[in-house]
Amino acid sequence: IHHNAAERNTQVRNIWMVPMGGITLFIMVVNTAILVGCSPLPRKYLRQAEPGMTLTALHSAPSQYQGKVVILGGTLLAEEERDGRFWLHLRNRPLDTEYRPHLPGDRESAEGGTYWVVVKDRREFPPQYHHWARMTVVGRMADTTLYAGQDAHEPVLTLLYVRGWGISSTHDGAWEDTTDGNYMMPPPSGVIEAGVEK
Repeated sequence: IHHNAAERNTQVRNIWMVPMGGITLFIMVVNTAILVGCSPLPRKYLRQAEPGMTLTALHSAPSQYQGKVVILGGTLLAEEERDGRFWLHLRNRPLDTEYRPHLPGDRESAEGGTYWVVVKDRREFPPQYHHWARMTVVGRMADTTLYAGQDAHEPVLTLLYVRGWGISSTHDGAWEDTTDGNYMMPPPSGVIEAGVEK
């Protein structure tokens, strides 16, 4: 009798241990999914992009990143249409670990600098971008260009994907280029000034 009771106790313990292990595994899977799901960027770009990219690195060695996919943060300064393409001039906003842009610690540093992103066709770009206070940009490094009044060349990225945060969440949005991801638009030439090359 005692032997049968001991067996029953062991069976009861085993019954409770299996679901607990399953629950623990389930919780771990859900937590991982939440962490991945919280990223504002599609996973494919996280795999393609150069890790730990900064605007400082692009400025210091632009040729090293030619044709590479990079992720930067930014806020819109200006826009213009040239050669049938839509150019956005952005002030850099360093990204946190969740790829969300923030003000740089020192706005006068290289991380507070500027860069360009180029969209092939403005008509495809979402109209609410004017309401985006911050953007996370995925682009392919195309070249550098001089902007009127600047001494240094600025990086130019061919835009692949952008995630925008509005002042209110109703203006949040995202856009993805549907052309060939390996396509690079011809690099700019000359000095950009009020939409005109010199």
